Amino acid sequence: MSLPTSLSTLLPSLLCGILMLWCPAALQAESADKRPKNGHALSVEVSLEPDALPAKPPVEKPVKPAAPHHLAGQTLGAGHINTHYVEGIDVSHYQGNINWGVVGRYERISYVYIKATEGADLIDDCYERNLRGARQQGLSVGSYHFYRPNVPWQQQFNNMVAVVKTHEQDLVPIIDIEHAGRNEERFIADLTAFIHQVESHYGKKPMLYTYQNFYNKHFVGRFTSYPWMIASYKETAPMLNDQLNYIIWQYSSSSRVQGIGGSVDRSRLMFTHTLERLRL
Repeated sequence: MSLPTSLSTLLPSLLCGILMLWCPAALQAESADKRPKNGHALSVEVSLEPDALPAKPPVEKPVKPAAPHHLAGQTLGAGHINTHYVEGIDVSHYQGNINWGVVGRYERISYVYIKATEGADLIDDCYERNLRGARQQGLSVGSYHFYRPNVPWQQQFNNMVAVVKTHEQDLVPIIDIEHAGRNEERFIADLTAFIHQVESHYGKKPMLYTYQNFYNKHFVGRFTSYPWMIASYKETAPMLNDQLNYIIWQYSSSSRVQGIGGSVDRSRLMFTHTLERLRL
């Protein structure tokens, strides 16, 4: 049906009036959201999500800082290499209280990487328990630090080495790199300094971890002498633009493991690589 002539004439004017009243306020609100707070530029970390992930993974929440302590009553011989399988997992406080006896009895895995630290002062509150439990089951253990590009690398290094003790590790540590600062040159320079300092402290090159698409955006041709763990949640192995011969493929973030509630990251050694390559 057609509108009366008078209404059809007035309707455009009415719509324009409504838009004039609404648009400035909306634009002003949008601009306010983008303005720096307290006169300082906002600190932004840029990340690329894993390949073929059906939904954005949950943002890792800070855990309560806790003072590191030694494993009382435990004699930990570093460098134990479990050669039974090519598969492994990585865990953090997100997996809660893990029954390592069940994991060791029923799961066909040889290694576990355990979250230790993040940024300048965060310590995973399940780290010591996971380290002790995995070691008791004869699994090869290593630890990882979650790198924050907008936190001074020196502070991150101090946090990491205060918690990740060489004599408690079988495998070289991992530096987990999932975010880039807004300034690419500064991001690479700080990360390089951090990696070199970690290498000097532990006497071995750390393993670097990131997603396939993050590597292809930031790391092609860089850090090629270091071992890499690459995450890509597809049926086919990761393809890196520089054909890097990576050591481990993290192929799932939603595996089910007996003795662990919820989802677990699962990975496997690739090509002809063995766990011996990662002995600390």
